[in-house]
Amino acid sequence: MSLIHEIVQALGDGERHSGVALARRLGVSRAAISKAVALCSEVPIEVTRLGYSLPAAFRPLDEGRIRAFVAEAGCRLESLAIHEEVGSTNQVLLAAPGDGTCACLAERQSAGRGRRGRVWRATPYGSLLLSVAWTISGTARPLGVLSLAAGVAVMRALEAVGVRDAALKWPNDVLWQARKLAGILIEMRGEADAMRVVVGVGLNAAVSTATAAAIDQDWVDLRRIIPSVDRDRLAALVIAELDTVMSDYREGREAALLDAWRRRHVFAGVRVRIHEGQGVCEARVIDVDADGALLVEAGGVRRRVQCGEVSVRPL
Repeated sequence: MSLIHEIVQALGDGERHSGVALARRLGVSRAAISKAVALCSEVPIEVTRLGYSLPAAFRPLDEGRIRAFVAEAGCRLESLAIHEEVGSTNQVLLAAPGDGTCACLAERQSAGRGRRGRVWRATPYGSLLLSVAWTISGTARPLGVLSLAAGVAVMRALEAVGVRDAALKWPNDVLWQARKLAGILIEMRGEADAMRVVVGVGLNAAVSTATAAAIDQDWVDLRRIIPSVDRDRLAALVIAELDTVMSDYREGREAALLDAWRRRHVFAGVRVRIHEGQGVCEARVIDVDADGALLVEAGGVRRRVQCGEVSVRPL
């Protein structure tokens, strides 16, 4: 465990702690405390002559509270792990064994990714970085529907904590007033007669000034939408809702999942610009089909747009 992680955990009680008190508690010098805080500019620890404090939005995840919230939501987990730092929560679960619902969360990712190979910028202790995995056996159902269903799950979790006016951008980005609030990345690993499916979610709970400077698109965080954010409860809700939509998917309720996605789709009937590989075209969004592909119309001709190297943006 790093010193900065120990400091953040100590400050997680919401109180102000003097440098002397922190140094004594953690068994290091006051200079070591000061240096660790100065080197971690992404975590907005407040420093005054009275000591150190941490804004409520950046308090560390609590495994016990998350487990309790998950159980309250009726979700049964085979495993749940919270890490100070990993390369990617998706990669942790892709490499892990297990047949039941497995969840992995991290305060920091060194190799977090979004769709199309983009880097996912996240504030340590201020973002929600989690992945949930299942092993699916004997299904020939369209995986594109699962991608849309994951977006529905995140939306339901956000609605449960009071977020209004959010919407889904195909295939599964979550927007609020045209700004990105959350992204989803689905990855798979083939196994004998089965498939390991991992859904990764990156959600902006509280973005620090240092992180914001590195983001190259319009974004928003939950602090700007609702009065307060309980990351533990939100994490548990996302995990439980993802497990629910996976159950629906496994049991053949794709039509209901697609209808739930359509009700939240921000670009329905809108003219968009589609970036596909090196090409760009303009079209009007019609619907999604039974496989989760986007149906668009250009010049009187309808076509399907599938996930992959595709970006859809409004005109």
